[in-house]
Amino acid sequence: MFSYFFRSDSQSSDWALKPSKYPKNSENNYTSKVLLPHYVLKDLVAFNIQPPYVFEISHENGIYKTVCSVLDFLLDDDEVVVPSWMFEQLCLDTADKVFLKQIEIEKGEGVKLLPHSVEFLELENHKKELEKTLTNYHVLSYGDEILLYFEEIGKCRFTVTKIYPEHLDVIYIVDTDLKVDFDEPLGYKEKIESEKTVMKYVVVGNDDQPIKSLNMKKPGLFFGWDNLRNSNEKTE
Repeated sequence: MFSYFFRSDSQSSDWALKPSKYPKNSENNYTSKVLLPHYVLKDLVAFNIQPPYVFEISHENGIYKTVCSVLDFLLDDDEVVVPSWMFEQLCLDTADKVFLKQIEIEKGEGVKLLPHSVEFLELENHKKELEKTLTNYHVLSYGDEILLYFEEIGKCRFTVTKIYPEHLDVIYIVDTDLKVDFDEPLGYKEKIESEKTVMKYVVVGNDDQPIKSLNMKKPGLFFGWDNLRNSNEKTE
């Protein structure tokens, strides 16, 4: 899957860096981009490695791995600054260092994501908004739990459940005609069941008044007027 580059002195093109993450309110938390030391760029240029630059980043235990792109090479110290979702996914709070390896990957054709919140369904145009927010990502890896930010609902976590072509685990998604799809959000079935449960306790009057009369069949929980309104519209 990966194509690795090697130094002329037989040492692999990798770096050991101290991990940190962007500030909590940084918009860079909704990307795949990291900040790197300036000497990493010097190494890449010396190697005659051309952009775009993509890296495999891994916990020092070698178990947790993902891929990242680069925001900039401006750090002076042996440090890498990563998005919060990447910091959590790689369990970097337990790592003194991470290993960064320059890699080359293929362009992707499509991706399928699993929303972690039913609030995602509140977006007026799900697919269009999803495609728009994904432009902040240059690379995607199967199994990643990424964060996206939507103006309407705020941040939402997604799991990358499928990648196309299917024989790949990692894809580059810049300047590609990427097909985007999504799975049924986590909690969707529970939400539907709760809405059905609400109507077990309520009788909507059949009078001609603008506001229908509501009568409780028996004590129960009330989950909001929207559920009642939607149910009433279906019966008219």
